[in-house]
Amino acid sequence: MGGVRIPHEKGLLGHSDADVLVHAICDALLGACGLDDIGVHFPDSDPAYRGISSLELLRKTCMMVAASGFRIVNVDAVVLAEAPKIMPFRREISIRILQAMQVAAPQAFNLKATTTEGCGMIGRGEGIGAMATVLIERRPPDRDGAS
Repeated sequence: MGGVRIPHEKGLLGHSDADVLVHAICDALLGACGLDDIGVHFPDSDPAYRGISSLELLRKTCMMVAASGFRIVNVDAVVLAEAPKIMPFRREISIRILQAMQVAAPQAFNLKATTTEGCGMIGRGEGIGAMATVLIERRPPDRDGAS
């Protein structure tokens, strides 16, 4: 999760490495720029993305954000899971995500975690979820007037 291996008896299942946190961040960034979603850009029908690191998908997403004329100001994310507990890994996750986004300011990424108090599929341990909210801004034009 967040590019960090977290010990647990269950794993994540997906076409890529199934990193739900990073996928939520990618979707939030793409959506904020009006660029569809992660499934459009990195479809599970494309063998090129089988087993790919989600951090690589985040790097590619951030290049699309920049190419669209935007700059990432802040990413706020929350993981919904009964287990594993991710907060002991918070610092390492933050470092990896900030590196993938090529953002130096540590305050540009905030990670939280919560449970569903035993309710629903997440509460029963049948899955986990993640949500992300991003703040982007239009990059100022270059000196020659290009954006």
